[in-house]
Amino acid sequence: MWLLGLLAAASAHATEPMGYLEGRILEIVQRTGLDDVALVQVDDRVIEALIPPDDPYGEFTLPAYAVGERVELYYSPGPDGRTTYVVTDWVRRPALGWLVALFAVASFAVAGFKGLRAIVSTGASLAIVITFIVPQILSGTNPVLVSLVGVGGILVLAIYFVHGVNWSTSAALAGTLLAVVVTMVLAIVFTDFSRLTGLGTEDAIFLMAAAPQVALKGLLLAGLLIGALGALTDITIVQASVVRELAHTDPSLGLSELYSRGMNVGRDHVGSLVNTLVLAYTGASLSLLLLLNVGEFGFARALNLELVASEVVHTLVGSIGLVLAVPITTILAALLFRGDRIPLAPGELSHAHHHH
Repeated sequence: MWLLGLLAAASAHATEPMGYLEGRILEIVQRTGLDDVALVQVDDRVIEALIPPDDPYGEFTLPAYAVGERVELYYSPGPDGRTTYVVTDWVRRPALGWLVALFAVASFAVAGFKGLRAIVSTGASLAIVITFIVPQILSGTNPVLVSLVGVGGILVLAIYFVHGVNWSTSAALAGTLLAVVVTMVLAIVFTDFSRLTGLGTEDAIFLMAAAPQVALKGLLLAGLLIGALGALTDITIVQASVVRELAHTDPSLGLSELYSRGMNVGRDHVGSLVNTLVLAYTGASLSLLLLLNVGEFGFARALNLELVASEVVHTLVGSIGLVLAVPITTILAALLFRGDRIPLAPGELSHAHHHH
C-alpha cells in the first residue's frame, strides 16, 4: 500500500521531497561495480538518475533503457539528505496516442462519420465510467444503483448518438434496458447463490485495504454489467433494425410472423456473440488458466476458486442477458412496427443491416 500513499503524497504536495518526473534520456554512463547512471533531460535541466540493476526478480531481465527514450523518474531524499533520482519506467502514453489515432483513421475510413461518432460515444462512455461510476462507488454508494444509472447514460449515448434518434433505436434502447435489468437480477441472485464475496482478486484485496467503504460484491456486479453492455447494444440495434425493415418491406406481416422472422436473424447473431463473450473472457484470463494448470489443480477444484467461479458467473450471466435481449427487443419492435404503422424517420433504415 505504500505505493498508493506515495502517489497521493506526490500529487498532493509537489513541493514535497518525493514524487515523479518525466524526461528523455540523453546519455547512459556505465560505471563499473556501481549502478549505471542516465543523464535525463527534464524540461530545461539535465538530471543524473540511477538505473536500477535490470533483474529485480532475479528470474528474468527487463529490456534495457536506451538513449532517446522517454522515461519516468522517481525522486526522494537520499541518506545524505540530497535528492536522489531513479529511472523507474518508460513513458508509454505517446504509443497509446498513436494507436488511438490509427483507430480513429481506420474507423473513419470504413464507417465514415458514423465511425467517428462511435469513437466519440465510446470516449464519452469511458468518461461516464471514470468520472461518475468510479467516484460514486468509491464514495460508498451502492455499486449496483450507480452502475445502473451510469449504464443508462452510456446506453443513451451508445445508441442515440451513434445511430440517431428514431423509433427503431428507441426500441433497441428499451430492449437493452430490459435486458440489463434481467442481467442485474440474475447477477445478484447468482453471486449470492454461489457465495461470491468480491474478494477473488488481488486488486479487490488491495482495494479493501485502501477503500474499505467500497462494497466489493456490488463492485463485482457493476463490472459484470458494464462488461456485457457492448455486446448487448450491438445485438439489440440489429434486432430492432431487422424488424423495422421487415415490417416496412411487407406491412401485411402479423405480429407472430414478424417476431419469428426477426428471431431467425437473432439466432445467428446470438450464436456468434455468445462465442465472442466467452472467448473475450477466456482471453482475458489466459494467464490464470496457465497458472491453474501449473499448480496441477483438478478442473473441479479450479472451478471452485472464487477467482475462476466469478469469471464463470460473469460470462454466463452476461451471455444469458444477451440471449434474452434478442426475444425482448424483437417482440418490442414487432409490437411497435407491425403493419408499418409508424412513419420512417429520414435515414432511419439507411443504417439498418441490409445484409441480413
